[in-house]
Amino acid sequence: MATIHIAVAGSGPVDRGTVTELLDDWAHIDSKGRPTTDDEVRLILPAAADHITPAVKAVYNWSGEVDPEIPYTAVVAQTLDKASKVIRDNAESAVPARDEEIYTVLGSTLAERDGDRYLLVAADEGDDDLRDLVDYAHGEGIAVLDLRDALKQITPPEPEPDVEADDAAETDKDISQEGPEADEEPCEGGTQTLVPLPEQPANEPKETLEDEVAAAHRDAVHFERYRPPNADVVEVLEAVVTHLRLVDESNAAANLAEVRYRPITALAMKGLESVKANAVQGAERAEAAAQPTKRAPGKVRKEWFNPKTKEWEPLRGRPRKDVEIREVAA
Repeated sequence: MATIHIAVAGSGPVDRGTVTELLDDWAHIDSKGRPTTDDEVRLILPAAADHITPAVKAVYNWSGEVDPEIPYTAVVAQTLDKASKVIRDNAESAVPARDEEIYTVLGSTLAERDGDRYLLVAADEGDDDLRDLVDYAHGEGIAVLDLRDALKQITPPEPEPDVEADDAAETDKDISQEGPEADEEPCEGGTQTLVPLPEQPANEPKETLEDEVAAAHRDAVHFERYRPPNADVVEVLEAVVTHLRLVDESNAAANLAEVRYRPITALAMKGLESVKANAVQGAERAEAAAQPTKRAPGKVRKEWFNPKTKEWEPLRGRPRKDVEIREVAA
C-alpha cells in the first residue's frame, strides 16, 4: 500500500467537474466515489483568505465526495475568511503560517512527508509566489502536475547553455590538438542557435493582444483581396506556424515562464511573413498590369467632313452650316 501526499496551489481558473473527473481517474476512484486500490491519499490545503482559489475549492469538494472522505492538513494563515475557516475547522491537522508565507509552509510541509508527493497547480499569469513554490518543489524532487492541462507533469526548464564557457573550452581544444586529431568531425547534439530570437526595443511599447489581433485581421483582409495563386501553400504554412507557436506558448505556461519561441518557430514565422508579403506584392502587380491604360488628357483639334472630297479636313475659321464636325487628338 502506497501513501500519496497531494498539495494544491494556484489562482488560475478551473472547472470543478473537470477536476473531479481528472482526480477520480488519477486516484482510481469509481463512479460511486469509492477507491479501487489500497493506496492512502492525504491532502495539504491552504486555509488563507487570499489562497482559497477555484482549484483549492474544487479539490476540497472532491475530497469530501470520496467515500470515505480524504483527510487533509490545513496550512492556516493569520487572516481568514468564511471559506478558509471551513477548511481549517474540517482539517485533520493544522500547520500555522504567516499570511505572506503560506506557499513556503505549504511546500515545506509537503516536502517533509514520506511517500509519493505531488503538487497540483493551476497557474495564472504573474503569480510569482506560485512560480517560487514550483521551483522549490522541483528542487525537492516533488512531481508538479497541471490541473489546467489534464494533470500533465510540469518539468523544470532546460538550463541555458554557457556559451562563453563552451567557446573557451573549444578554443583550448583547438590549441591543444595537433595533426589529424584536430580535423575530427564534432559530435552531434550541439546547442547552436539557428536564428536569433526577436528582441523588443527598450523604447518601444510591447505589442498587446489587441494589437496582434488587429494586425492579423488587416493582413487577412489584404490577403483575401489579392489572393495569389499559391494561396494554398500559404495557408498550410500558416497552420504550421500556429501549431509551433501553440506548443511554445503552452510549454511556457506550464513552466510558469515567459514565452520564448524556439529557433524553428521564429524561422517559420519569419518565412511566413516573407512569403505572404511576396505573394501579395505579386498579385498587386498582376492586377495593376491587367487594368486598361488610360490616355492622359492632351490637346485636340476639330475636323469637318467635306462631302465633295468624302474626307475629313482640318476646321479653320467659322464652320459651314449643316456640316459634320468631330474632335480628334492633336
